[in-house]
Formats: sequence, structure tokens, C-alpha cells
Amino acid sequence: MQEKIYLRPLCLSDVNKKYLSWVNDPSITKNLVIGTHLLTHKDLVKYVVESPKKGRYNYAIITKNSKKHIGNCSIYAIERDKNKFQLGYFIGEKNFWGGHYSSMVIFNLLKIGFIKMGLEKCTGYVHEKNIMARMTNKFSGYKEVGKKTKSKKENNITDIELEITKKDWLKNSKILCSQYPKLYEV
Repeated sequence: MQEKIYLRPLCLSDVNKKYLSWVNDPSITKNLVIGTHLLTHKDLVKYVVESPKKGRYNYAIITKNSKKHIGNCSIYAIERDKNKFQLGYFIGEKNFWGGHYSSMVIFNLLKIGFIKMGLEKCTGYVHEKNIMARMTNKFSGYKEVGKKTKSKKENNITDIELEITKKDWLKNSKILCSQYPKLYEV
């Protein structure tokens, strides 16, 4: 059964064996910026402590009814002068892959960025071959606006550039809230 989620600030008590296992599982991190190199408990503590100093807002993804910590997400690369930001997330608990979990995380991060922070545009990139993420981004209201290819050792990797404006998110959020009222709310 699909369960609603909420976001709460990530804290040091979240740095535990479960979180460490998520960030050291290549099947979870293969499409993330952190990649597939091994991280230690000390690395995660440093990340949680130093992120706010660097303008990164980290959140734990929590299921509303069962109160399970299923992943983490963040808002970062905030450019106040351009009124834009980026977001990132991962669902660490694999039994929560699929359904609306990723799109609910994106929805809630965009709500924070657009409504609470007053920003106007969210930009980002997704690997061209990450079809599931591209579908989730489209469902969430993002537009694919360009491509960027970078060389990495033996092969080229193409990233799709994404963006969504506050105006477009507000339109899309009305649709999501009316079609799935048990999962989305502004």
C-alpha cells in the first residue's frame, strides 16, 4: 500500500548503520553524484554537520503512518540572485522503490523551494539512460531543456538538463493534488 511521506531535517541521529548501508550500496548510488566509492560513518557525520554551512538543506524522507526513514534528500546550489536551486534525493529502502515515493519527494522539495524559500526555478540534470528518473521528473512537471555530454574514462555520458518554474509547479501540483489527494497536498 502506497504511504504518504513527509520531510524533516536530517540530523546526526540519522547517521546509523542503515544510512551507511544505503550510501555504500552501488545499486542505490550508481546515479548519484556521490558515485560508488565507500563512505565511512565519519564521512556521513561530517556531511550532516557541514552541509548547512555550505547552504545545503538536508532532509530525511519519512513515511507518514509507519514513521520509517526510507531515504534522504536535499536542496542545494541555491542562487538567490537568480532565484533558483537544485535538488537531489535517494530512496535507500528498496521496498519503497516504485510507486509515487520519488515523485512525492520531488513534490515536497519543490514545495519547500518555491513556497517556503520563495525561489522561482529549479534546475538539474539526469543521466540520459536513467529512464525511470526521467519519467518521474516528467510526471513531477520538469521539462527537458538541453543535453550535456561529458567524457568519463572509456565512454561518454550524456546528461539531460531539466528545469521547472514555480508557475509550472503550481499548475502541476493542482493536477497531482486532485488526482492523488491521499499522497499530495500543497
